[in-house]
Amino acid sequence: MKINPITNPNILASYMASKPAPAKQKTGLSRDEVTFSDEALGFSKALEKAREEIELRSPEEKEHIAAVTDAVRQGTYRIESDKIADKILESVFRR
Repeated sequence: MKINPITNPNILASYMASKPAPAKQKTGLSRDEVTFSDEALGFSKALEKAREEIELRSPEEKEHIAAVTDAVRQGTYRIESDKIADKILESVFRR
């Protein structure tokens, strides 16, 4: 098998012309942009509303909430299933 030499000088030029041009670098300062989904915005609003509700509570309620939160964090909070069941049944049959 014989391989003939390339005799056309325009082959390199046509190859270079078919390559995509290098990406141009942007000049000047660019700024990042952040967008939030509707779900994230809704969650943020709900969280803010919950915080406002906590702020509206009486000092006694805040103290009770703090005590329950500490007990849960320490693992000493006791769930009283009888009271929970009573409240569920009460709410179902009160309708």
